[in-house]
Order: sequence, then C-alpha cells, then structure tokens
Amino acid sequence: MKINRENVKWAARIMSILIVVAVADGLVATFVRRPFPWVAIIPGSIPLLVTVFVIRPMYRAEKR
Repeated sequence: MKINRENVKWAARIMSILIVVAVADGLVATFVRRPFPWVAIIPGSIPLLVTVFVIRPMYRAEKR
C-alpha cells in the first residue's frame, strides 16, 4: 500500500478512534465507583467504531 493523502486520512481516523476510546476508558476507570462493565464494554466497541467510521467509508470511496 502506498502512502498517500487518502491512506493518511484513514490512518488518522483509526488513531482518533483509539485515542478517544483510551481516554474514555481511563476516565471511567478513574471516576466511576464500580467500573467493571464499562471498562470491558468501551474497548470492546473498537471493532464497531472502526467498521462504522473507517471500513464502510473506505469501501464506498473505492466503489466510486
């Protein structure tokens, strides 16, 4: 895969998802009294978020 403007855009989307999830997970673990379900659910949402915000738009862009 060549590094071009389009590939950097998708990589930036993935990195922003990972950063947001890590920050949310850290905040929940820090401030919630019983964080157990949330510290498992929040990182578990990464595949769903990547599918919605990266894979589907990338697939649509390739179809054009």
